[in-house]
Amino acid sequence: MGFLEKIFPSKRIGLALGAGGARGLAHIGVIRALQERGFEIVGVSGSSMGAIIGAMFAFEPSWEAVYGRLREYFDRNREKLSTFDIFRGGGDPSEETVPRAFRAIRASIYRLRMYRRLIGDNHILGDDILREFICAVLPDERIENAKVPFAVVTYDILTQREAVFTAGPVREIVIASSSIPGIFPPQDVDGMLLVDGGAISPVPVNPLVEMGLRKIFAVDVSPPSSRNKDFSNAVEVIFSVLNGALDKIKRTELERASMIISPGISGIEWWRFEYFDSIIRKGYNKTIRMLVSSASK
Repeated sequence: MGFLEKIFPSKRIGLALGAGGARGLAHIGVIRALQERGFEIVGVSGSSMGAIIGAMFAFEPSWEAVYGRLREYFDRNREKLSTFDIFRGGGDPSEETVPRAFRAIRASIYRLRMYRRLIGDNHILGDDILREFICAVLPDERIENAKVPFAVVTYDILTQREAVFTAGPVREIVIASSSIPGIFPPQDVDGMLLVDGGAISPVPVNPLVEMGLRKIFAVDVSPPSSRNKDFSNAVEVIFSVLNGALDKIKRTELERASMIISPGISGIEWWRFEYFDSIIRKGYNKTIRMLVSSASK
């Protein structure tokens, strides 16, 4: 018996894939590491980018297939990434050649411009780019027909409740789960007004518990909690409270996971998909390290 079999006598697991935009590409590396080490993923749940990767895997349970389809999409649609240039206005805090005072002024102007746009509408971008992407990488199928049982988490802003789907049109529901509040418009599905599942369940472990799975690996690709001390305006105070509440929700759900894999992808904004291979590699390497570390204890 190998060392992994001693640590994990049953290698049938559920996999909870968290929200994080481009950072969620790390899920592919995690899946690769698990499959190479003989783990059988028998249930998947996902929020936001975790829902996209999770759905792709549920219908085609191979990390190579998920990687290949996404690699092909981004290679053919590099120009579409320019849509996210609007978010570059705040500048890169690592730009050491730019005087700090100028960077601060530029970031303040950028934030003011974004706030004014949000006051005038409930989103910054339309859902056309999100819809086109998801329809390109996911089949026109129903969730219940997936090869691996799959749950998608969304948030209904009408009832202010979590909405978990294990059946229904996979494209429409994954679009809803990926509709970042304020960035993409809410999605009307069966009388509900749905937004990003990460708003209520950043790493959706509970749906897998409800499926009856006992061994659950959770993948947390969210950035480290901000320890911002700038409370000079109301917006910063509101953001600090919201971040604290979301972090508490996440920690409560993660308590039910058998293993938490955190690739630690800091400094990469949610829209930086150009770091495709680097992010995937981080997910793979961190998972291998965690499996080896668990085996040595």
